[in-house]
Amino acid sequence: MEATVKYPFKFYTRLTLPQLTGIYALNLKELLDGIKKADSSIIYYHTHHYLIQHHYVIPDAPNDFAHWVIYTLGEKLLGEEITSMDMFNYNTMDNYKQELVKRLTAFISKDLKTRRVEMNERFNFMKAITFVMSTGKEAYSLREFHDILKNITIFSVYYHFFESHFRPIFGLDDFSIWIKNELQLPDLAAKIANLDPYSVTIDKLKEQIINYTERYL
Repeated sequence: MEATVKYPFKFYTRLTLPQLTGIYALNLKELLDGIKKADSSIIYYHTHHYLIQHHYVIPDAPNDFAHWVIYTLGEKLLGEEITSMDMFNYNTMDNYKQELVKRLTAFISKDLKTRRVEMNERFNFMKAITFVMSTGKEAYSLREFHDILKNITIFSVYYHFFESHFRPIFGLDDFSIWIKNELQLPDLAAKIANLDPYSVTIDKLKEQIINYTERYL
């Protein structure tokens, strides 16, 4: 019989309510000004909501800033530079924001002329209002964890893998922390922790974690 642990893994899920801020940009300078004023919930929304909306494909421009710069302003090289900013290199949204401001400022300082778009093509700054809820599902063993994970929604996977990156312990997902500390399976925990969730779809990420746990079972 498989051993059980004292502290179960509690599966949570999250819902995000997007909210207009009333701030918008018609050119690159206004985009930079808006980003400078934006709080973490705004930056988070524009760098992460794509992951849920496109959970079955990997978008070529994985955040709103890069997408607008490439497809609306036509600045492909700048957009690709924004795309190349690996979220796993930043422990907080503010750190990411500061690097984004730095790169946009450097581009604008070259006095390159970029287009000003019409109102129907504007960049609307949105903010994320997030609600975290318990699914009522708990795992006391690796088998239970595996079985629940197979049937849990991508919103739960997203919460435990993406949002955990910006909570202490920084850079670690909830799954690998519990597997290492409670199940005492450091090798499995390391495999899961080393997954790059920004390079695959959420569906694929979930499949990879399930496959890893199956090998240990």
